[in-house]
Amino acid sequence: MRKKFASLLLVSIVFISFLMSQVISVQAQGAITPSVSFPLTARQFKPLAADPNIVTWDILGQSETRLVGPYDSNYFAFGLPADWKLTGGTQLNLSLAVTISTGVQGQATATSNQNPYGGTVGGGTLTVILNSTALAVLPLDQTGEIQRSIPIPVEAFKSDRGDGRMVVGFILNSGFSCYLYDQMNVIIRTSSFFTLPHDLVSPSTSLVNFPRPLYQNSFIPDSALIVIPDKPSSGELQAAMTIASGLGNLTSGALSLDLTTLSKLTADQQAKSNLILVGNAASMPVLGQLQLPLPVSGGQFQLASDSPDDGLVQMINSPWSSANVVLAVSGNTDQGTIKAAQAVSTGVIRANKAPNLAVVQAVQTTPLLLPQQTDRTLTDLGYQGFVFENRGVESVSYNFNVPPGWAVDPEASFNLNFGHSALLDYNRSGIVVLLNGSPIGSVRLSDDTASRSVNKIIISIPATAVIPGNNRLDIKANLIPRDSCTPPNMRGLWVNIWSDSTLHLPMNPSPINLATNQSLASYPAPFTYYPVLDNTAFVLPHEDVEAWRAALQIAAYLGLNANGPLSAPSVFYGDAIPVPERSKYNLLVIGQPSQLPIVGEMNSFLPAPFSDGSPVPTEKNFQVNYLIPADSPMGYVEMLASPWNSDNVVLAVLGNVPQGVKWASSSLIDSTLRSKLAGNFAVINDRQIISTDTRLSPTINVGATQNQDVSVIPPSSAVQTTPKAERPVWILPALIILILLMVVILAVVAVGSWSRNRTRRKDS
Repeated sequence: MRKKFASLLLVSIVFISFLMSQVISVQAQGAITPSVSFPLTARQFKPLAADPNIVTWDILGQSETRLVGPYDSNYFAFGLPADWKLTGGTQLNLSLAVTISTGVQGQATATSNQNPYGGTVGGGTLTVILNSTALAVLPLDQTGEIQRSIPIPVEAFKSDRGDGRMVVGFILNSGFSCYLYDQMNVIIRTSSFFTLPHDLVSPSTSLVNFPRPLYQNSFIPDSALIVIPDKPSSGELQAAMTIASGLGNLTSGALSLDLTTLSKLTADQQAKSNLILVGNAASMPVLGQLQLPLPVSGGQFQLASDSPDDGLVQMINSPWSSANVVLAVSGNTDQGTIKAAQAVSTGVIRANKAPNLAVVQAVQTTPLLLPQQTDRTLTDLGYQGFVFENRGVESVSYNFNVPPGWAVDPEASFNLNFGHSALLDYNRSGIVVLLNGSPIGSVRLSDDTASRSVNKIIISIPATAVIPGNNRLDIKANLIPRDSCTPPNMRGLWVNIWSDSTLHLPMNPSPINLATNQSLASYPAPFTYYPVLDNTAFVLPHEDVEAWRAALQIAAYLGLNANGPLSAPSVFYGDAIPVPERSKYNLLVIGQPSQLPIVGEMNSFLPAPFSDGSPVPTEKNFQVNYLIPADSPMGYVEMLASPWNSDNVVLAVLGNVPQGVKWASSSLIDSTLRSKLAGNFAVINDRQIISTDTRLSPTINVGATQNQDVSVIPPSSAVQTTPKAERPVWILPALIILILLMVVILAVVAVGSWSRNRTRRKDS
């Protein structure tokens, strides 16, 4: 009986413990703090290794690479910093993982006879290439984790590319797998790294290589600081915006730009930054302190020509840092400085008597408004044909321009002339054509098309897929062999895009109707309808560096998206824009309303006007109105038809304080935020965007209420409480029943024991 009682008691205790653990677990789960993820910036770099000579895969931005036999290859490119001069002892340290997919590895490693497929029975090879130099042919005669160190001659770092970047290639040849029906896989681990001993030298200042060394496209982030006079003229500000938009285009937005004034330039910035000095000789006294190829004398450049409005572009090594350069974009007049800035925006600079000096006499900024010829081959567009030869997906891009004020006819088409190999797997290979990212046609390959060296196919171009300004036509090909054992050196995989492929673009006059594009959702249109940005004018406040910095970022973004041959935006101060000039441009008004008299002039036209003296607009169109203190940072973006020309637009980027202006401008350049803009009015509070269209009352789009990036920080005096966890409803009743059951069992056992003891006493 005692044993039964003990067993019942033990089972009960175990069951109660289980129930209690469930209660504790549920309560603990309620107390867990959820993880918070933060959005990444457009471009972030890993820190350099502790040893400055070590360049890891992580620094190069390379992930783990898998090569699948029998034949496969992989390539990537990287740039070296302009102030590095490699010395001896360079090498590549590879970490490889080699596996064979079948169970006959013992047979594979037992022999080394040659087989008819080009590999070695029992192994394969991995060829490592740097630029046009084969560094090593590594035998793959064992499986598992493998380490290899490959010495690199310094001469191999001579790039074959126009941008100076180094190309690293890995070519797998494991033809034995075709002989033994195995499959070799090689993984290049991210623990691989380069050892690059180097000396630091002053970078080249030749303008022939521009935008290098400002933009090196290496594994070290590229940045430049634009320095302007303390009280710049509108022309000097225009030059700064022109340079920013040009560099945004030339570097695909990868060059980080910022702006400061001469008096705010710190010693730390001088020592750590590439500097772009922008301004007239008389307003930039620092130019007289530099050893320029054409120096400043008496506050003026002594020009050889008779024109006082010539522009000057000069580059020298920084006197404050041997690793950096100083680019001076200047002139004796505003006109000269603007010319120099426009020349810089083209990216092609012709040197004068010194390789680091250019004198700009004139710049042609007037766009050609006449329609271009109807039929243009790829050769006419300045391109050659292209041959796809690598396995997998490859692409090639071609750009063409549609002038503002013209639209393509519905009969527009792309006449693709192509040929291809008969050794392709037609079920898995093919060609796709895209226009501005949208697919417009595809080609199915066959034995019939393989039998002809030139095939012609007409792909219609939808008029709605063509935009004013720059357009990009992409051709993508996916090449998969019919027989995976076809050796790559046979060149059995290929698709040839012939250079006489033709764009048929009949055009008709079609004045841009900006009324259909007056929505924040369509930004950066309509500004980018004019690739040169000659129809865009920035309207800025006096002596407001933060507003100028915001405008600089917007200018770089517009230059990137307009993709014009040069940049030529205009700049006016908010209290000095002539009335005749107002009707010529799409206006970007940036700053605090109180510092921009033009905001008051067009106040009645704004979607959300400002009351007299108030830095906060009237938000009557919102379904819920809140009381917001006037000094609480808030940004506003408003789009409207220009009061001076209904064919143009005004985009007001405003804030009640400098932080608000920064938030408003960020919404126009941050892709995550920009996608939340809609209607004609938006309120920006950090990363929260609330959009509405005052023309459609009461319509509201709260773009950020679901945004996890928005952080709400409670006051420091607030007490943070843990949310109460919900407990499963069955636990408490089950616990009570079990306790009662245990009481009953204990009572029964006790009564039985008492009864037996009493019986024994009577018997005794």
